[in-house]
Amino acid sequence: MIFSKKERLFLSLGSLIVATLAFLSYYYWDIRLTYYFHNLNSPIKDTINHLSILGESQWYLIGSLVLFLWWRKRGQKILEGKALYVFLANIIAGISVWLLKIPCGRLRPKMLFEHQQYGFKGWGLHYAYVSFPSGHSITIFATATALALLIPRFRLPLFILATLVALSRITLTAHYLSDVLIGSWLGVLISFILYRFMFEENYE
Repeated sequence: MIFSKKERLFLSLGSLIVATLAFLSYYYWDIRLTYYFHNLNSPIKDTINHLSILGESQWYLIGSLVLFLWWRKRGQKILEGKALYVFLANIIAGISVWLLKIPCGRLRPKMLFEHQQYGFKGWGLHYAYVSFPSGHSITIFATATALALLIPRFRLPLFILATLVALSRITLTAHYLSDVLIGSWLGVLISFILYRFMFEENYE
C-alpha cells in the first residue's frame, strides 16, 4: 500500500497539528474547559450531551454486520465489502483505543473534581483511569470518515455530527479536550488507512 504525496502530506501534517493542539490543551486548556463546562447550565449543553450516545460502537458494529450478512446473502459483493469496511473500522478503533487507554492510565475529570488529581498515572483499568484517548470520539470519527469515503456527498453533515458527538464528551466532563482531539484523529487515521488497504484498486 503506497500513499500519494498528497495523502502523505495530509497524514503527516494532520498528525502534527493534532499532536500540537493536544499538547497545548493538556498544559493550558484542559482544566479550564473542564471546569467551565462543569459549572455551565445551558439548554445547548444539554442538547449536545444527548448526542453522546451516538459515540457508542454497538450501533455501528451491529448495523454494519447485519448489512454485511444481508448483502452477502444477496450476492451484492460491492455493498458487502463496504459494510465489512465499516465493521472493521469500528473493530480496529475499539481495539486501538484500549491499547492506549490501559498503559496511559489518564485520570478522568471526575478525579479532578473529587480529588484534585490530574494527569497520567499509567496502567489504569478502572473507569476513572482510562480517559485517554476518548473512545466515543474514536468511534464516531472512524465511522464518519468511513461513511464519508463511501458516500462523499454526505461528508459535511457526517463530520459536523461527529464533531458535536466528540464535543459532548467534553460538555459532559467525561473527557478532556486533549483526549477528544487524539481520539478523533485516530478514528480518521484508522478509517482512511483501512480504506486504502481494502479498496486499493480504486487508486490504480
